[in-house]
Amino acid sequence: MWGVNVIDKIEINMVNGTVHNFKKGEFGVESIEIDDVRGFIEINYGEHEMGSRRVIIPIQNIEKCEFIEKSGSHGQADVGGYVG
Repeated sequence: MWGVNVIDKIEINMVNGTVHNFKKGEFGVESIEIDDVRGFIEINYGEHEMGSRRVIIPIQNIEKCEFIEKSGSHGQADVGGYVG
């Protein structure tokens, strides 16, 4: 679809010093979404035998976040970020 932004890769630095990296397609990651309204980042692993798996990270626990976003079907990559 045109104009749809999909996060392809994200690095999250937590306030406690841990770093989490997620990439679409690796280890079963199907989608990565940032919800500014509700205040969290959601990593979806999709359906498995035992059900679906999601990781939800509250934005208030994030010190810094960097991501690569692909825009539409053109495959243009933009680098974004968030500093808490």
